[in-house]
Amino acid sequence: MKDVFGTAILDYQQGNYTEDLVTSTSISEEDVLPIPYLFRDFSEMPVLEQTALKLSKGSILDVGCGAGSHSLHLKSLGYNVKAIDVSEGAIIVTKHRGVMNAQKLDVLDVMVQYDTILVLMNGTGIFQTI
Repeated sequence: MKDVFGTAILDYQQGNYTEDLVTSTSISEEDVLPIPYLFRDFSEMPVLEQTALKLSKGSILDVGCGAGSHSLHLKSLGYNVKAIDVSEGAIIVTKHRGVMNAQKLDVLDVMVQYDTILVLMNGTGIFQTI
């Protein structure tokens, strides 16, 4: 299966939640990622994420948006947010949740300047190696 992450969050969105994902990168150990965690609202986010969202300003790029929780919160505050992810399933879910400015796109292919670039959660692993 090519888009395991996207399939898992699409399944959750459609009420077919069966199991969590195990993630790992070259700079981290294996970690269980509960799928419902990707659908949390601002009050359920860790303080670090809340702080990053509070410090966001201007035009915002949400890299690795997942299910779109960060983008959704910023959009609700009136910010211009673009959500990107390499997972087609993630983009489908993000749009379904109301963030229409979402695109399947690798951060290295972004050709527009942003005032704020968010790379939260497992984002540090997007480049594979340090």
